[in-house]
Amino acid sequence: MCRQPQIWRFKLLLAVLVLLGWSGYAICGQAATSAPQPASSTPSSVLGLNLSGGFTQQPIDSNQVAGQTVTLSATATRSALEAVTNPFGSRKYVWWESTDDGQTYSQVGSNSSTYSFTAPSVTKPTPLLFQVEYDFTGIGLFSNDWSRIATVTITPGRIPATGIKVSADTTSLNNSESTMVYADLSPADATDPVTWKSSDTSLATVDSYGDVTATAAASDTSGTADDHGTVTITGTVNGYSDSVKITIGSLQNVTVQEGTAATFTLADVPSGMTVKNWYRVKDGTSTALNSTASSYTISSPTNATDDQTSYYAALNYTVNGSVKTVTTNAALLTVTKGGNLTLTAVPNFNFGSVDLKTLSEGTTLATTDTAIDGGPAYDGNNEGTLSVTDDRTVGGSWQLSASLAPFGSTSGSDSGKLGTAQLELDDPNARLDQLITANNTETPIYTQSGYESQSFDVTASKLELAASPLASATNYQSTLTWTLAVVPTN
Repeated sequence: MCRQPQIWRFKLLLAVLVLLGWSGYAICGQAATSAPQPASSTPSSVLGLNLSGGFTQQPIDSNQVAGQTVTLSATATRSALEAVTNPFGSRKYVWWESTDDGQTYSQVGSNSSTYSFTAPSVTKPTPLLFQVEYDFTGIGLFSNDWSRIATVTITPGRIPATGIKVSADTTSLNNSESTMVYADLSPADATDPVTWKSSDTSLATVDSYGDVTATAAASDTSGTADDHGTVTITGTVNGYSDSVKITIGSLQNVTVQEGTAATFTLADVPSGMTVKNWYRVKDGTSTALNSTASSYTISSPTNATDDQTSYYAALNYTVNGSVKTVTTNAALLTVTKGGNLTLTAVPNFNFGSVDLKTLSEGTTLATTDTAIDGGPAYDGNNEGTLSVTDDRTVGGSWQLSASLAPFGSTSGSDSGKLGTAQLELDDPNARLDQLITANNTETPIYTQSGYESQSFDVTASKLELAASPLASATNYQSTLTWTLAVVPTN
């Protein structure tokens, strides 16, 4: 009886193993394999999620001087599927070296992403080859990953660098992704070390080996977080420098003039990922846009409605049959005003002189060529020009209106009153023919649809005066008020 619990535990373990085997898994660790091996595929990731595993940082080629300490570095990552199905599984780094130009390899280091050694004494340039194995141990049929083969050339003495050219594996990174930058030195066998610098370490960092890592996407959806933009990575050697620009973030800020379409485009959607939805953020509130495309376009943004709004996308992916969601960084939309609607010129009117008898019976007066010089009270032009400038790209039609105040004596006395007065506003092209009564009533003059400027010559305008038997010998004047407004749209 005392053995029964042991037998029961053995049967339970056996059942678990059978179940795992039926599901396509087994407890195993791959048999050790010697270098050289073909380099594994570059891992696929987005926003820090590893859709597939592999080396994110490869060991690099270099020229080293005999006697110096040399350190090689590599970084690899597991896939999301491996991490989920093998929470207790493990991988280790295994370094392999060849001293006979790749004919044979021997293991020189393990359990570290770096390997250091002292460069041997040589009498001529001597290549050493290195490859890193990312060895898998755990449950599942996951293969070992292999790096590229790096060549470290040992030289008897220093060879000064006289130039540098910097390049990168990719010049666009999603948040939390990595890439490598490289220094092509002149001469090619130069041994001077290269130092690396990032122009904005909050956006992306670079280590001493040229591994560039983008910052993670911020939880802030205002579009103002320092998680997207362009960073400059600079390499310097022996006083010489060169750089490469790398764009960080799935989405970038967009600036347009109002009325011009604005499009946010995802930099890269890996295979196996889909867009769940796009979102617009205004005043801190997110609104779903019901779009699953890889880009989103605002067809006719306005400064008043869309300026300083932000946009981001939610992406779906599947791991071990379970659908997960991640969100991209938020990017800002800036909408500049598309020009102005301006009343750029209004006329003064001088209707000359008339005798009291004619005025008492009523008359119509034409404008004269005599300029009005009455100080700041007369703020129009004396050329009879009425003009509206419209350089907008959005907005409704515009309407120009005018109101005419009753005429009064310039002397300020209450003696002598004019009868009803009407200004007949007219231009020679017959585009204006409107009576404006001197009773302070606003009268529409002209309506323009769309975005178009207009200019009128109103020197042909007249003043119609009804019989004014109470008029006196004095100067009469009135104020003409112009109003330019956008016509409301339904």
